[in-house]
Amino acid sequence: MPHEVSDEAIERLVVALDSLIDGDRAAEQLISLGQSVVPYVERFLVASRPRSISISRCRAVRILGALGAYSSLIRYFREFVRPSDAAVLFAEDAVRSAAARELMHHESPSTFRVLLDAAKHRPTSGIIQALSQYRWPEIVPLLFELLEDDLCREDAKQGLRTVPEAAKAFAILLLRGLTNLPIHGANASRRKRATLQLLVEFGINMNEWPDLRQFLSDEDRDCVIAAATLGLQCAPAAERPSIITALIEASPGMNWAQETEAVELLDKWPALARQAMREMQVQREMRGETPNWLSPFWRILHHVLGSEMHPQRRGAA
Repeated sequence: MPHEVSDEAIERLVVALDSLIDGDRAAEQLISLGQSVVPYVERFLVASRPRSISISRCRAVRILGALGAYSSLIRYFREFVRPSDAAVLFAEDAVRSAAARELMHHESPSTFRVLLDAAKHRPTSGIIQALSQYRWPEIVPLLFELLEDDLCREDAKQGLRTVPEAAKAFAILLLRGLTNLPIHGANASRRKRATLQLLVEFGINMNEWPDLRQFLSDEDRDCVIAAATLGLQCAPAAERPSIITALIEASPGMNWAQETEAVELLDKWPALARQAMREMQVQREMRGETPNWLSPFWRILHHVLGSEMHPQRRGAA
């Protein structure tokens, strides 16, 4: 194509962005034409109606990003109107993620504010990734709020890993019940679980352990495992037997993955695990229980004690 083209030719290329066959080629041609196409592509992105297929609008975002038209992308976020149709809204999430990722090349306080407002309005993976790039503590409360969102949780956790000190401090406050974010209830329990798992990564000190001891009796087995991991790392030595016992007592409700984690943790404390398991085996024998190998408890007991299991119990196995 010649370096200078007519408005009609540019309009035809913009229309071609909707083509499944020629859309990518049209995008490359528009990029090659430079800044002159920005107003046309911006109008296509900002003024046209979102649709249930996002590919053409994502192409427009890519063009604007390649041409450094970041003000157009910021305008898109500022003028965004949430679609009422669920399918269209889901498709537009992909466009907003793409736009946010392009804005990762244009860091500034004003860009950060636009992205933060967009995340509060409706978070997406790309928006969270772009915000996390700043590594500003200001994003921490929002990221903890998003831990209950199945679509955003992993990106939120990754963002919190970029600010470990601020994230750890907020996590302790959250689990103490000193923030406005709940940790009880169907959705909030996901936040609690993810928070404890992040603390395993960050680590805690002995003074922080008393705030987390309560989660050894939590209904969520992932929380129990995380709390036991933290306790065995930093609790006073005198508490370790009770932590091991709490972990084993929670085992009947564990799934396969949780059982594997529990076994790996117990293997790090073999003497304490054997002592606790011996006591529990005696208690169950006194109640007349026999091994049920469908139960994680009995499988873990056999793993820990092995040949130390009572003869009658091994025979039952």
